[in-house]
Amino acid sequence: MDNQVKNSFADGNGQRGKGFRKYTMLLIVPALAVAVGVGSLLGASGGKDEVYALEAAANVQKGLITVSGEGKLQAAPDVAYIQLAIETRAATAKEAQSKNATKFAALKKVLFETHKLAAKDVQSTGFSVHPDYQYNNKDGTSKIVGYISAHSIRITTRDLEGTGQLLDDLSAAGANRVDGIQFDTEKGEQYELQALGKAMENAKAKAEALAKAAGRQVKGVVNISESNASSGPIPYYGNYSLAKNEAADTAAPTSIQSGEISLSSNVTVVYEMQ
Repeated sequence: MDNQVKNSFADGNGQRGKGFRKYTMLLIVPALAVAVGVGSLLGASGGKDEVYALEAAANVQKGLITVSGEGKLQAAPDVAYIQLAIETRAATAKEAQSKNATKFAALKKVLFETHKLAAKDVQSTGFSVHPDYQYNNKDGTSKIVGYISAHSIRITTRDLEGTGQLLDDLSAAGANRVDGIQFDTEKGEQYELQALGKAMENAKAKAEALAKAAGRQVKGVVNISESNASSGPIPYYGNYSLAKNEAADTAAPTSIQSGEISLSSNVTVVYEMQ
């Protein structure tokens, strides 16, 4: 510091005054701030042990491997859902409804007495009575020529081999419309667990192959997430007519093929390597 600066900090008696003390404080405060910052950083890390722990955690993250696994399963259906209906036509709505009720009574005898179905396995899904219109394409007019009554039901049967015979018997009783047949399983949870097991085996095999290619080994599972398992009923698209057959007494029963159900499960697994 030159003499001019020194003099500016000295009072009339040649001693250092307030100006010098302020200058000194300006130098000390930044130094203290740096010291406090370093101390806080060391305190937050907990010392060398914690620094090493952070480095180890980073190394573990580098040793993770994520794979997806899929498990597929084929199973035989054990239940069939039949959607069918009785349609009746008559000159009046009351007559159409009455005829429909008579045919439905005959239908119930086939279901509950002949084929011994439980009440819970037969469910009405729709009932309607509406006009039957005849349209004139020439002038675009229409007129009511009668009424249609329709009663739809959903039938659950576990006698898959007897599905064709059931349809034939229902046709003879008055059912004249089939809206669909689906084959499914009531062991869905059991098959899902089996598919999940296959998915985990598939994921482990992938992880071991990748780890081996990297010159390492799979140590253990870090995390598992499951995707939605997929399965579904098998729809039957065959053209089946419930029209009465004159040779029904001598003909073989209708043949219905149930096929197999495909189920699959997917998992995402994170493994640690060593």
